[in-house]
Amino acid sequence: MPQMPTTAKQDSHFWFMSVMAVNAAGPWVNDYRGTLTLAPGANRLEVFNQIREEVAVTDPRTRGAIVLSFDVQPNELRGSAP
Repeated sequence: MPQMPTTAKQDSHFWFMSVMAVNAAGPWVNDYRGTLTLAPGANRLEVFNQIREEVAVTDPRTRGAIVLSFDVQPNELRGSAP
């Protein structure tokens, strides 16, 4: 696998959220992803709620949607061969 150069400071964590909602056309599923730097002492529920709200602001169709999956992990991959 080619090595990807990093030129800028990266956020500390990567997140992923998948949601399902129903609209006039029927059910739909979409996923969202991004990075963030966690505030000191942040807990998983606070981060989930923050991301959930940011997703709803970005895509209002997700208000009231069911979250199917959510994950937040450190953004840096360790132990990969150069």
